[in-house]
Amino acid sequence: MPAKSGDQHEIDIKYLSDNPVKAAIDKSTRFSLGGTGFIQGMIVYIARNSDGTDEVAVEICPDPDAVSTDKLWSVVAKPAHGLVPTDAKNPLWVAVKLNSHFKDAYQGFLVV
Repeated sequence: MPAKSGDQHEIDIKYLSDNPVKAAIDKSTRFSLGGTGFIQGMIVYIARNSDGTDEVAVEICPDPDAVSTDKLWSVVAKPAHGLVPTDAKNPLWVAVKLNSHFKDAYQGFLVV
């Protein structure tokens, strides 16, 4: 069975605009992902593991006030009410998936 075109699309997160990103519960925090291959339709989310598993209740949406490109992707994060703050020694992962397929993750997200 041939792979879908999105399955073969490479996305590589090389850095975050803030490292670590510090997102307060119930507040919006703007930050950007730097790297290559960013594309409309990809989903940015927060995970506990480097392989993008164990998703954390943080809403992440594209930043409506910023222009995103294939090398810089701007988003707004809002951790859910009641989420436990992150241990600074073990930051969460900013992860990306495309067409439900995990693509990459970068460690450096704290819920404060």
